[in-house]
Amino acid sequence: MVRSILYSLLVISPVLAQPALILSESSLAGRIHAQNPDLKAARWKIEEALGKWQQAGRPSRPKLDVEWEHDAHFREGEIKVGVSRSFPITDRLKWEKEIGKAKLEAAEMEVRRVEQEIIAEARLVFIKALALKSRRQWMALDQKEAKEFAELIKLNQQRAEASPLDAAQAQLDAATLLIEQKQLDAEEVSLLAELKKLLGMRLTDNITVGGELPPLFQAAAGKIERRADYQQALREVDRARNTVGRELANRYDDLEAGFFVSGMRREDAPDGYGKDLMLGFQFSIPLPFWDNNSGSILAAKAGVERREQEATAILVNARHDAQGANAEMIEWKKLDQQITTELMPLAEQQLKLSQQAYTQGQGELPNIFRARAQKRQLALAQIDARSAYHQARVRYESSLASQP
Repeated sequence: MVRSILYSLLVISPVLAQPALILSESSLAGRIHAQNPDLKAARWKIEEALGKWQQAGRPSRPKLDVEWEHDAHFREGEIKVGVSRSFPITDRLKWEKEIGKAKLEAAEMEVRRVEQEIIAEARLVFIKALALKSRRQWMALDQKEAKEFAELIKLNQQRAEASPLDAAQAQLDAATLLIEQKQLDAEEVSLLAELKKLLGMRLTDNITVGGELPPLFQAAAGKIERRADYQQALREVDRARNTVGRELANRYDDLEAGFFVSGMRREDAPDGYGKDLMLGFQFSIPLPFWDNNSGSILAAKAGVERREQEATAILVNARHDAQGANAEMIEWKKLDQQITTELMPLAEQQLKLSQQAYTQGQGELPNIFRARAQKRQLALAQIDARSAYHQARVRYESSLASQP
């Protein structure tokens, strides 16, 4: 029995001790490309479009025509066997092939668009997780200092140098910080679960974000015309133009032609029944009467205008998004610099003076708590500002297709 328990522990322990996978912002794209289930499903659209492109533009199959007739007494009759096929008199098949090719290219761009969107979303979640990690680290340090201060007040109380009320208040302040840390732990679980979903990882995988919230740096440059959704829109414009060509070609139906062999048995009085064998050729020419396909042509031309406007709208909206994200980065950078150079030194100085005054018996304990809260508020505000800056940077780079 003991051996079984020990064996079970040896088997289970490596699983429980499985180290967490450390993620970086640069590693997200590769994992998404290889593992994301939505991206895998989207890739099948390329296969579908490839099959349709291979099938497009093929001529119609030949038809086997059989006719048989006879009289009521089965004495006279005729059987005719022929082969016929339709032949386009316009370049309709060429346009169908071009439409299929444009659909294939649009499908490839759509998959690329989906991948870029997922990568951008994963980068945003990653930055939020980094910011949360920074908050947790700062709160842990602040909680440690608050706990040490509470122990010092308690020691002073035992020496009759501080009141029991001050000692209790210090302990309560340290406990409150611990509760805030637990709240951050719950938020981290939610963010990591969202990140695992975007990366296409298993539920049992253990992950963590590596590094710290990076300092503020300039966003990468890009070329807006490289956006996958814009490239997809251009392919849709090509498809719409090819559709116009096909509808113009559809003004004339296909020509149908074929040949046949006919065998007949007829009564030739008074010589009896005779047999005849005939070879022939047949064809039918469509006449362009009553339907010149003008409605379909008009709709196809309107489709070209709509697709072109959609492509233009993508560029216009992307430029607005990039400009807005850039303006946001500028404001967050100003706030970060102001906290670093002006506000945080004042908060640290105020905390130091409050502690000195309390130690010398010239100040009250709530002043220390107030100064500590102000410093904490500034530090967390700076973390939020840097997180917001990097999120705006990701949106800026996504708008300009800075990432591959």
